Amino acid sequence: MGKTQADSRKVISPEMIFLDNEFEGQDEVIKFIVHQAKANGYVKNEELLYQVVKKREEEISTAIGYSIAIPHGKTDTVAYPFIAFLRTNHEIQWTEQNEEMIRLIFLIGVPKESENTLHLRFISQLSQKLLEDEFRGKLLQENDKKQIFEQLNSIEI
Repeated sequence: MGKTQADSRKVISPEMIFLDNEFEGQDEVIKFIVHQAKANGYVKNEELLYQVVKKREEEISTAIGYSIAIPHGKTDTVAYPFIAFLRTNHEIQWTEQNEEMIRLIFLIGVPKESENTLHLRFISQLSQKLLEDEFRGKLLQENDKKQIFEQLNSIEI
C-alpha cells in the first residue's frame, strides 16, 4: 500500500463493516474483528490488540444497552485508528456476569498517543446517535453495506 492511500484512510471504512455474521459470544466477535483489522492493515499485531480489548472488557463491560457494545483498545499496535461495525444475525450474551444481549458491536482501535481524543469523541457521538430509535433501527434492518457506511459516516468525530 502506498503512503498516499495510508494517509487518506478513513476511521470508518466499508471493509470494516460486517453484517449478519454468526457468532456465539464476545470472544469470537472480538477475535474476528481484530483479525479483519490486521488483514486490512489497521493493526500490526492482532493478538496484542485482542489482549488490550479483552483487558478493558474485564475492567467493565462495554455493553451499553439497546443491544449495543462498544469494545475498544488503545495500543501502539494500531497503525491507523479505526471503528469496525459488526451486526450479528442473532443476539448474543456479551458477558457471563451480565445477561445483557448484544447484536450491534462497534470495536474501536486507536494508537496509544491518541488515547484521550478519538475514541472518547466517537463513543460520545455514537452514544448520542444510538439514543435515536430511527438510527438504531436502520443499523438493525439495513442490508446494504454502503447504506450502513453512509449512516455511520454521518456521525461527527
